[in-house]
Amino acid sequence: MLNDRENILNALREKPLKVYEVMKRANIANEEACQTLLLKMRDEGSVKFDIHKGRWLIA
Repeated sequence: MLNDRENILNALREKPLKVYEVMKRANIANEEACQTLLLKMRDEGSVKFDIHKGRWLIA
């Protein structure tokens, strides 16, 4: 799980991404697991979600 967090942050360093793009770059197979992890990271303040563009970005 910690490795997935690092992979997500590395994927988002380049540019804001949609969930499917995050999954491909972070090499996470399950969309639900990726979404859950992104939401937890959002609650912690690590990432943000741009509701207008539908993309995740580093906080």
